[in-house]
Formats: sequence, structure tokens, C-alpha cells
Amino acid sequence: MDVKIRRLESNMTTIGTGIIAFGFWSFAKFLLSYFIMGSEYLGVADDDTKLVAAIIAWSIAVLSPLLYLWIGLSARAEGKGKHKSVFYLIIVGLIILLSILVIGVEIVSFVLSKSLVNRAEMVVTMIIDVTRMIFLIELMVYSIKLRRLRKQLRKGEANEV
Repeated sequence: MDVKIRRLESNMTTIGTGIIAFGFWSFAKFLLSYFIMGSEYLGVADDDTKLVAAIIAWSIAVLSPLLYLWIGLSARAEGKGKHKSVFYLIIVGLIILLSILVIGVEIVSFVLSKSLVNRAEMVVTMIIDVTRMIFLIELMVYSIKLRRLRKQLRKGEANEV
């Protein structure tokens, strides 16, 4: 059982690091897209609407990596046995559900797109989104398994005393 726990702890630490990297990637992608495409990135024409869209886009661009940083650090802490809260797992579950919807919309957009350049970009985006979702699902599964094994270990130690 100790070997399984150590392996799951190691996996949690690795996945936490990967999730932090995805958070930074999302911010870097936003910056590159925003500065290369400018106001066209927001997809609005009206000046007032551009301002609102820019504020919302920048807010999401800053908060999203912070959220992934928090999730990744929580996963790493749980892998080291220092985290007990399940709140971050609830957030991970909500992000997984949202990711399923986003990937569905991306698939529909891909099918409806006529531009070859847009399709290539959409494929890359879908691959990244699916990979991120797999990381989050693995995080959820490993966390549940790790918590169960630790609980069994504590019960076993309590019975020995």
C-alpha cells in the first residue's frame, strides 16, 4: 500500500506542475493573440463594446492562470501530504464540465469553418484543451484514490494500536 501511496503522491506532484504550466500557457497564448491581432481578437466593432470586451478579456486572462496556479499548488501540496481541503477538487470538477462544453463548441466551430488556417488553429486548440481536461480528470481520480488509501492506512494503524 505504501508503494501505491508514494506513486500517487508523485503523480499528484507531477500533474500539479503540469496544470501550473497550462495556466501560464493560457496567459501566454492570450498575450500573443491579443498583441498580434489587436482589437480584432475581441471580435467587436463598437468602441464602447471594445472597452467592455477588453476589460472582460484581460480579467479572464489574469484570473485563469491564477486559478490554475492555485489548483496546481493544491495538487502538489496534496501529493506531499499537506493539503486536506476538497474545495479545489470541486473547482476542478466544474472546470472539467466547462471544458466538455468548450470542446463541444470547438468541434462544432471546426465543422462549420471553411478556412484551412482557422481549422489548423482549431485543431491545436482542441488538442491543448483535451490534454488539459485529461490532466484535470487524472488529478481528480488520483486525489480520490490517494485520499482513500491514506484513510485505509490510518484505519490500519489505529487498529494496530
